[in-house]
Order: sequence, then C-alpha cells, then structure tokens
Amino acid sequence: MKLRLAPPHLAQRLHNPMRFGRRWRGHELALRLIQLAVLVVVAGVGAKLIAEGVAMVVHAIGGFIS
Repeated sequence: MKLRLAPPHLAQRLHNPMRFGRRWRGHELALRLIQLAVLVVVAGVGAKLIAEGVAMVVHAIGGFIS
C-alpha cells in the first residue's frame, strides 16, 4: 500500500492553536486569563506540597542520624 503525505495546507491547519466555539468567541481573553490564574494557583499548591515533602525527608534523615 502506498503511503501518501497530508497536503501542506492541512498540516498547517492542524498545528494552529485551539479556538473556542462560536458561543465563546468574544470571551477568549477572559477565559485565557482565568486559565492562567488557575495554573498559578495549582503551581503554588504543588510547590507547597513539594516543599513540605522535602522538609519531611530532611527531618526524617536528621532523626536517623541523631
């Protein structure tokens, strides 16, 4: 079976950023800002969890040493 490549215009279209539906057309900036805010909150919570985990590991290693 012969392998055919996709036409260039189709390949360019697939790599465009995703767009919202017709209902949300005027609200893309607000939705992107909300998405950014959620990302910042999730990153902060994740950083706090990682820091607490590192502190627990250091405390446990200190308990084994002393």
